[in-house]
Amino acid sequence: MSNVVKILLFLPIIFILYSCQDLPKEAYLIEKYKIAGVVDIDPKIKDKCEGTLFIIVRKGASPQPLAVKKITNPSFPVKFSITPADVLMESRINEFGDKLILMARISKSGSPMPQKGDCESPAIEVEAGTKDIKLIINSIKE
Repeated sequence: MSNVVKILLFLPIIFILYSCQDLPKEAYLIEKYKIAGVVDIDPKIKDKCEGTLFIIVRKGASPQPLAVKKITNPSFPVKFSITPADVLMESRINEFGDKLILMARISKSGSPMPQKGDCESPAIEVEAGTKDIKLIINSIKE
């Protein structure tokens, strides 16, 4: 058997061994701290709430979002998940843990910044890793 044939037969074994290596620790943190749930709209205001859905995570009282998930043309109820991979600034990834503030907003303009006429859910405190959250959009920003 030629050397080329031996190498070609040996390559799949190398690929299999390489693919069996442990994932980096960041991959486990993403699943461990994933926040998941459902966003729905109060039927009383549903006809006034159309646009882009933003699911926003903040840390503490900071007005700056820690992570944001954008969903264009949502069909409610919407299942969502948001993880440390959705952090806006990589340097803040370690803040995605423990207690977080979560809310949802429907922006008519498509802008993540709050504007008059946007529909919002109340902000709630959640533990990172919670997977059964229900956010109800029930107010219109005046």
